[in-house]
Amino acid sequence: MSVGPVALSRLLSAAFVAALGLGLAAPADAAPAPEGLRPALSHGGLELVDGEVRSLHRAPAWDRPPLAVGASWPALRQRLGVSGSLWDPATGVPLRIWGAGAPAPGSIAAPEKARRSAASLLRDHLDVLAPGAAFADFVVVSDELSRGIRSVGYAQRYRGRPVIGAQLSFRFKGDRLVMIASEAVAVADVELSDAPIADDRARAAARGWLVDGGYAGVAAGAVEGPMILPLIDRRARRFVEVVRVEVEAAAPFAKAWIYVDAASGAPVAAQTRLHAGVVTLEADVPIRYPLSDRHVLPLRGINVTVDGQSLVTDDSGQLMTPDVPTEITATLEGALVKVVNSAGDDASEVFLLGPGEVGTWSAPDDAHVDSQLTNYTAALQVKERVLSIAPELEWLSSQLQVTANILNGACNAYSDGDSIFFLRGEDGVCEFTSRIPDVTYHEVGHSVHAQALIPGVGAFDGALSEGISDYLAATITGDPKMGMGFFLSDEPMRDLDPEDYEWHWPEDRGEIHDEGRIIGGTLWDLRKALVAKLGEADGVAHADLIWYESIRRATNIPTMYPEALLVDDDDGDLSNGTPNQCEIDTAFYIHGLVGADAFGAKVEVLAPEGDGSVPVHLAIDVAAKEECLGITVSGATLDWRVRGSDEVTSVAMEGVEGGFDGLIPAQGADVVVEYQVRAEISDGVTMAFPTNAADPWYEAYFGEVTPIYCTGFEDAADNATWTASNEWAFGAPMGGGGDPAAAFNGAAVAGVDLSEDGLYDEKRVSRLRSPVINVTGYAKVRLQFWRWLTVEDREFDSAWIEINGATAWRNATRGLMPAQNNLHHLDEEWVFRDIDITPAIQDGEVELSFVLSSDSALSFGGWNLDALCLVGVEAPPAPICGDGNLDLGEQCDDGNTVAGDGCDAECVIEGETTGVTSGTESGGSTGTTGDDSATTGAMNGPDPEGCACAASEPADGRGALLGLALLGLAGAGRRRRRR
Repeated sequence: MSVGPVALSRLLSAAFVAALGLGLAAPADAAPAPEGLRPALSHGGLELVDGEVRSLHRAPAWDRPPLAVGASWPALRQRLGVSGSLWDPATGVPLRIWGAGAPAPGSIAAPEKARRSAASLLRDHLDVLAPGAAFADFVVVSDELSRGIRSVGYAQRYRGRPVIGAQLSFRFKGDRLVMIASEAVAVADVELSDAPIADDRARAAARGWLVDGGYAGVAAGAVEGPMILPLIDRRARRFVEVVRVEVEAAAPFAKAWIYVDAASGAPVAAQTRLHAGVVTLEADVPIRYPLSDRHVLPLRGINVTVDGQSLVTDDSGQLMTPDVPTEITATLEGALVKVVNSAGDDASEVFLLGPGEVGTWSAPDDAHVDSQLTNYTAALQVKERVLSIAPELEWLSSQLQVTANILNGACNAYSDGDSIFFLRGEDGVCEFTSRIPDVTYHEVGHSVHAQALIPGVGAFDGALSEGISDYLAATITGDPKMGMGFFLSDEPMRDLDPEDYEWHWPEDRGEIHDEGRIIGGTLWDLRKALVAKLGEADGVAHADLIWYESIRRATNIPTMYPEALLVDDDDGDLSNGTPNQCEIDTAFYIHGLVGADAFGAKVEVLAPEGDGSVPVHLAIDVAAKEECLGITVSGATLDWRVRGSDEVTSVAMEGVEGGFDGLIPAQGADVVVEYQVRAEISDGVTMAFPTNAADPWYEAYFGEVTPIYCTGFEDAADNATWTASNEWAFGAPMGGGGDPAAAFNGAAVAGVDLSEDGLYDEKRVSRLRSPVINVTGYAKVRLQFWRWLTVEDREFDSAWIEINGATAWRNATRGLMPAQNNLHHLDEEWVFRDIDITPAIQDGEVELSFVLSSDSALSFGGWNLDALCLVGVEAPPAPICGDGNLDLGEQCDDGNTVAGDGCDAECVIEGETTGVTSGTESGGSTGTTGDDSATTGAMNGPDPEGCACAASEPADGRGALLGLALLGLAGAGRRRRRR
């Protein structure tokens, strides 16, 4: 399959062999990816033997500690002066907590004092930092001072075995402990082997898995272990004792670790190590790509042979020669870079040069040689650029091996965390990746990321690495358009600074190269701001420094923000700001990495006033960001309309302490009001609530209602009456993939993929079907529920609601050309929804279905449902038998009350049994009989509070003004709003 630039991002799926380093698909003649090891794992993920792909790092929750946070959390918060935090919803540990800091005298100058301080705090607050672990499980693996920041890193052990990816670290600055990071896990239920398998057996098992998967030329090398492999990304937590085998395959090209069960020798998981990088001699190479201008660069530090003597060119590409014309043989190998040609003999060139002459090595018409020349010069350039930022990084002084012109595949490049690899081009599709310096810069960026990580402190994340590698290429070229010429044109592969658009979290999350643009664009905007403030040289230098030191400690894109503040800080107190916090906050703010959570913005609906009007409160506080962002809230507006009407009423909200207040006037019975809140920010930005562009109105219901069937999905017996297919499940949401971190009410929801990563699967149709519910006795029936839904534009993924098989609601689409359909439905909070289902009722019964259908590309969190109710609005008048009108509850009415004529005196067809309902629904909850005698207390289903049924309703079962819906909505206002 050939891949052009149109809709390229939608073709980046795990099914393509080459979708590793740069995010492009393989041609049809490329070897298919075997099931044993899919290359989608190129950036540190795991693939299990059943093909399931797991992420090693989780999306954090801002300032939202788990309900079961350790008892010492208040003391730790006070001790550290916590001003910000990121939490892992799956493990309950704080991924980052930071603030004013705790005094740690001498910790910068004296490593032992820093370690003592870290150990004391870890021992005192183990229940928060590593719940379920023991203090003895943590071993110091690093103590490093860098740019005034001392980082002390611990690796976690379990009964002496390393726990893969589990670490805990402390940051000191200005003799204060200012930040703590935890990726610890509570290891449990793991069986340890008394006699782990022999190395030869482990190698055979690892090699066999790849061979069975279709790989050729497989070699197995070093064996490490035993160690503990945590598998906690999906529905169940599992820990396996494994040994790790280093493997390499020739076709398809692969480098990986294979994890083998330490006792049985069975393969458990795979983790790919490939991350999608002149005498006087000089090289004639492309400036940006072969179709662009070319320039000559000195061939510095290359090995040459002069009259049989081995010499090395200097930094100017020069060397001493005899005073007569001399034959000089040049190769593309030196102390810092060695280029290997996968398609044949390594490039070499013979020059006959006399004193003062220049030998120019040029091969613009030979792609294989031009590739090697470009690789060599570009690899030198990027290593020297990073060396100017981080001269202490020893890896930069070692020889980097670059493999050019790999024939098995096309349109891609890789890093394995050390060496870099470049595939050939494809006619009419893409250029040889070796011939584009940007691509070399990018691939070296992956290696720098892997080599610079501080053990026990930072961690490798694919999307983060893609974005920071794009930034490295952009800061070297001074151009945010990365990879120009890749598609045989002037168009870039990725643009970090597109006109009139900012890559934004979380809307642009998804495939790792696309998602990486969020942090790449953030860093580029920070670079521009620092240049404007500090001047070109100092601004670029400081931006690059923040880039390098942050990637050493971050574990994913959101954690880059606190790490950037830490690098910029000058006094060891992160609560009082940093010298360039204005610029950092602004760059991260416009890319969604400092959002409403940081501003404390949320919309609350309060209890109705005596006249029936409903107060709406916008809680918003920008004081913490006012100094840096230079913004204030200049006002707020409440817009409301009756649903179905185009007439919108705008109400200026009154400024009050902590935000703004407005009123929705009282309405008649059985009315749904839609409303929005807009906060006007002084920088011209309008912060709109709800934040979901695909569904931008809240709803509130006015009127009296009677609950017929309610569920909060807390009761297992009631849940069993629902039919859940594929990824639908009942349980606690975990905050991954855009899902909520907690239920609306209680602990449980009904949701699609309630695992840690939360992302629904590709090419699936998942359906949740209710029991058949009896709704007889009501003139009108409404479905009311709370929803948190994240799904791609309907052009690609569909979410819809069916009532007795008829579609009652479906997610939106822009309805444009496919590549332009990006109106993703992204709830960032629990929202109330009301649907009049009366027209779809069949024979007095209702069956609900909530459906999600996905395609083969971008995924989000899917459906989450809570507090669902079917409510009756109005019972019809009692039937009058004999009036000639067939009323609800009558089987016949022939205009008289005389029996013997086929319709008896009670309007029942003679010879038939009565059809009057008993009021017991097939859904397992007792509803109403159609009169005024039913009450919420008569329900046999879940606790009414779990389904937004008001416990304080009148005894006749009907709600007061606003009924069930708005009472539930007022409860939502007391919850922290997620943004």
